Amino acid sequence: MQPRGIDKETVKRGLRTSYLAARSDHTSRLIDGYASILARFHKRPMVLHDLLQEAANFLQRQFRLRWVMIGQKSSDGLYRYEVMSGVRPEVWEKQSARTYTKEEFAPEVKGFFNAAEISRLTRAYLEEDNPLAQEDMVKINRPILLKSTRRSQEDALEGDFLDTLILSPDNDLLGWIDCSGTVTGKFADPMTIRWIELMSAVLGAAISTQ
Repeated sequence: MQPRGIDKETVKRGLRTSYLAARSDHTSRLIDGYASILARFHKRPMVLHDLLQEAANFLQRQFRLRWVMIGQKSSDGLYRYEVMSGVRPEVWEKQSARTYTKEEFAPEVKGFFNAAEISRLTRAYLEEDNPLAQEDMVKINRPILLKSTRRSQEDALEGDFLDTLILSPDNDLLGWIDCSGTVTGKFADPMTIRWIELMSAVLGAAISTQ
């Protein structure tokens, strides 16, 4: 006797149930977040500031980062922070007033920052390599935690941050994403860095349309 095959309705229910289960996992929520940001491309006019703010809020919330700041190139050719998420107001007042030149985004700038290249887009700025002057303490969210002891290579100190460049198709610097360690005091893991680099590509496309 030939065995009975699987009923087609069982197949349909199984596919639907598996899909609904997948919608609740972390990766699926990330996809939903990126889809929401991409949907802003259809709005006319697209308000770039609002898109950048949504991106900063999303990255901080989904990856449990202490703070995120996103900057872009201004009309005068200098680079400024545009939006933040998780930064104390008095710190943001100081950070948003700062300006940078394109040359200052090189991995090593004498008298400025010193970074370790993680990938083509992302650099790590470590507290030990970039000691702050007393006047720069007001630009740190929790200055009392500076000079803490790093007990493992995953530990992110208060003065550590990752910087992911936002590039145009011809590799011109359009902006950047700065992010702290996580709320548990660790660096973003490699897949989180890849997700942040994907966001830099989305933001690059958005900035290029302006």
